[in-house]
Amino acid sequence: MNFANKIFGAFGLLLLFLLQSCATQKRLNSLVYFNEPGDSTLAKVVQNYEPVIQAGDRLSIVINAANALSVAPYNLGASGSGAAAAVAGYMVEDDGTIHFPQLGKIKVVGLKRKQLIDLLSEKLAEFVTDPIVTIQFLNFKITVLGEVGHPGTINIPDGKVTIIDAIGLAGDLPLTARRDNIMVLREQNGQREFGRINMLSKNAFSSPYFVLQQNDVVYVELTNDKVAASDQSFTRNISILSTVISLVTTVTFLVINAIN
Repeated sequence: MNFANKIFGAFGLLLLFLLQSCATQKRLNSLVYFNEPGDSTLAKVVQNYEPVIQAGDRLSIVINAANALSVAPYNLGASGSGAAAAVAGYMVEDDGTIHFPQLGKIKVVGLKRKQLIDLLSEKLAEFVTDPIVTIQFLNFKITVLGEVGHPGTINIPDGKVTIIDAIGLAGDLPLTARRDNIMVLREQNGQREFGRINMLSKNAFSSPYFVLQQNDVVYVELTNDKVAASDQSFTRNISILSTVISLVTTVTFLVINAIN
């Protein structure tokens, strides 16, 4: 009987160890970004992405030059001059234009920020020596909600933001966040669309929702098992499983003893 006890005891400990190891590995896999296999030809970091200017955008446009007086007329805005004009910005009208001092209406919709910088630099070169044009988006924002560190609305002055950036700016995802089904809500061409991204897969880089657009809403769901950050749920389940295995082992010993 002593030998049988040792066999069953060892079997129980081995089973407990294997179950715990499998559960731990599975849980870790559900927390590690980009750990699932994907198409290596698609898993490429998006580089040099630039948002295009749209109607309704508000742009900060500041002109500088060695001769400050020569650019003063171009930094005058409807609500003031210099820094005040930069804060107020230039609203892109429904017809796709902005009204720029001294230059009149300029078509900007569809241009990237760098393209507009080049366009204004070219036009201003007729009147200003070596103009330096700085442009930022004043109302380019995204909203991150759900199971994140710091939910809220985030302003993106340069208009460049990926789903990874958004997660980082929102304080990353806690252990209780679901990483395989992050939703992106987007308004595009008057239509509302919902996209899903699996941040566990390398294929996330090829998703049309990897690079976020203005006013996108990112929503992170809670995990189904609602794992606590302190791991109390996992520890409790292992404790219960250990008790069950011990009970089964004891009953088995008693049955064998009764038969003998």
